[in-house]
Amino acid sequence: MIGNTQSAARKIVLSSEYQSLLNELRESLVIPVEADYEDMLVEFDDESLSVSALSESEIFKALNEKVPQIKAYSERKFRALDGAPDEQEFAQGEQIETGDDEEVGHSVYSQGFLLINIIEYLLAKADADRLRAYLKLQRIPNAKKYSKQVFDFING
Repeated sequence: MIGNTQSAARKIVLSSEYQSLLNELRESLVIPVEADYEDMLVEFDDESLSVSALSESEIFKALNEKVPQIKAYSERKFRALDGAPDEQEFAQGEQIETGDDEEVGHSVYSQGFLLINIIEYLLAKADADRLRAYLKLQRIPNAKKYSKQVFDFING
């Protein structure tokens, strides 16, 4: 799919509706966002969209009708998780040794981070089981716990 300009994720992320909300979040959260939307990230986001079983039109509908809710969800999620350690699940004996994760500073966000937020928001609003299934298929660590957080982010 590399270089595929017909990618659903690319079409969504590069749309004026999406970019407008992305810019609002960039300003309100004071976060750095990558200037480019690289093919590798497009593929990741296309996969996330596919796993979610949401259509391009459902995403665009949300971008036209649910902007305040998606913005509030994204801001709550960011504030709750910013700086929190990643909860990776490792097999016994495969844990990262102390000192292996010495990366310091703040991350630069992919333009696609908002698409993931929209997917989570829409799935949670549709059905809790659908959200949990999506999170498990995406191999989100502690999917059940994270799905509860998603609902907390929605409900404020």
